[in-house]
Amino acid sequence: MKAWILIGVTGAALAALGAGCGEGDSGIERVRDGVVGQDVAEGVDTLPAPSCAGDGECDDGLACTVDRCDLAAASPHCVWTLAADACLVSDRCYASGEASTRTACLACDPTRDRFALSAVTDGAACDDGDKCVQNATCVAGACRGEAVTCGDLDGPCAVAFCDPAIGCGSDPLDGIPCDDLDPCTAVDACVEGVCVGAGETCDDGDPCTDDACDTAGCHHTPHVGACDDGNPCTVGETCQADGVCGGGEADACDDDNVCTIDLCDDDVGCVHLPTETPCCVGSSSVCDDGNPCTRDLCDPLTAACSHELAANEPCDDQNACTVGDACVEGQCRGGVRDCDDGNPCTNDACTPAVGCVHDPATGGGCDDGLACSTGDTCQQGICRGDTSECACTPTLAADGVKFTTVLLGDGGHVGEALDVDLDATTCAPSSSCDGGYDNTLGLLASFANDPIAGAVEDGGLTLVATFDSAAVGAVNVSIFQAGLAGTNSGCDIQTQTCDWLVDRSFLDPATCEPVVALAGTRTAGKIVAGGPGSVLPFAIPLSDTASLQLTVVNVRLELTVTVTGGQVSAAQGVLGGAVPKSQLLDAVAALPDGSLPAPLTKETVTGLIQALVQNDIDSDGDGVMDAASIGIKLVARDANVVGAQ
Repeated sequence: MKAWILIGVTGAALAALGAGCGEGDSGIERVRDGVVGQDVAEGVDTLPAPSCAGDGECDDGLACTVDRCDLAAASPHCVWTLAADACLVSDRCYASGEASTRTACLACDPTRDRFALSAVTDGAACDDGDKCVQNATCVAGACRGEAVTCGDLDGPCAVAFCDPAIGCGSDPLDGIPCDDLDPCTAVDACVEGVCVGAGETCDDGDPCTDDACDTAGCHHTPHVGACDDGNPCTVGETCQADGVCGGGEADACDDDNVCTIDLCDDDVGCVHLPTETPCCVGSSSVCDDGNPCTRDLCDPLTAACSHELAANEPCDDQNACTVGDACVEGQCRGGVRDCDDGNPCTNDACTPAVGCVHDPATGGGCDDGLACSTGDTCQQGICRGDTSECACTPTLAADGVKFTTVLLGDGGHVGEALDVDLDATTCAPSSSCDGGYDNTLGLLASFANDPIAGAVEDGGLTLVATFDSAAVGAVNVSIFQAGLAGTNSGCDIQTQTCDWLVDRSFLDPATCEPVVALAGTRTAGKIVAGGPGSVLPFAIPLSDTASLQLTVVNVRLELTVTVTGGQVSAAQGVLGGAVPKSQLLDAVAALPDGSLPAPLTKETVTGLIQALVQNDIDSDGDGVMDAASIGIKLVARDANVVGAQ
């Protein structure tokens, strides 16, 4: 134990300063006595000062004291003097004006107190690190301010909060009724913090109005043309000037069968009752030879038959591979249908039952039309070449998002699919659908969604989208496969706003324009884009080494968006389209053997597709169902799309 000798400080003053146990107390005691508060309180030292033979023996380790050995004393001893422009508080030296490490509102002022920090002038700015306090100033040595208001983060689907460590934030709500302020949606509810509503059909049940919805709500515009007044015994109805369907005439119900009496019933429509003559058995003529190119005649007295050949009359030979069918010499004949679609990367064929079939081809040479590309080959129906020498600098929209959730929808339901065929009276799959929503390939979700989610999480499937306009009205949505820019390789792709480089395979090397460009419209909080003719290359990962390489056609995108600072900061919705079943089967056949996770095999997946998937979409408008509908659920956050790689 060592005793402290302070030059110019009286014992009474020291005793007064030693009372209490605040930030400055232990330092006061130690600088006075170096041991305990009792000696300070009593104003005496229990031990004599350490003896010394020189200043070097008196170093107390404090930069703010002057250490010396009093050699003039009868018994040389150490003497420690606190510098006049310093404070000693809790074993720490402070220079005059130096603030506390805990708050800027306490600082060393030797003229007021050398052994405790003093309150700075009231009103001085301060920051105690509490992000829930703003405009803070010093008041009587403490940092005081106004509470931060986080109300702008409150919303119909979010509850604002303030955390002293991070500041304002909000907790998303689920399942709470809300209003997305879009008159074209109904039954709005919160989904992961975003207000989402089902599309409003606006159907007024009048066949003579075009029903639509915009920012003002539902509109019903009268139109002209054919219509159906709902009466099964009228034909030729048209929409009248007053918007009512009418003007039709009675249906003769003539079935061109001499063996029936043709009538019309107001409830069921045309009725054909069999006649009783020797020429007829029920409603069938005894002279019918089954040849559409003969006129079958019957003598009602003798029931004798005769057959006149019909010349050049239209007929149907029941062969989808012929065109221009007509009667020639008593036979129905047609010309050969040309199934050449002009694409060297499809295998064109014709089957009598279906007609033209264009199966995507893989392998074989082709020409992608680019002089700068090399090694052009067919890949899943598309001619692709090495375009590394065709690099261009694209102009990309600044407003972008990265899709953090990509999943096959569960059946044909709102939020899981879209009305791909634009026919509200049909939906798919029939076992699980309603409201006109189409998603036949949703039947594959049970074994495809886990690997899809894993690929999105680890960056194996990274889709971004850009929007070229932030205003209400026309908008173009471009979709790309992308990779992280090297400038932010450590960015968390699921939770942070990252910089992205789009894959050049999603750019037209001749024009540098996006390959997937969906034209659409933007309303308050919603974007709808795409439709017939739009395509999207899409890979469904099934394992680390196996992906179904598909091309989705007639792509349509519907997103509910949150806008912050004029740009989309969050989005949620569905992408719908169709994939030919034949293409799906070809993609499975192209998988490497043994690449699927057990217990799946190529044979079992092929069997599932054959059994469960039915073409329900006419993708090219030729009247033949040639593709299976698909619905893909999407959730996105803001992203910076900065270039291409």
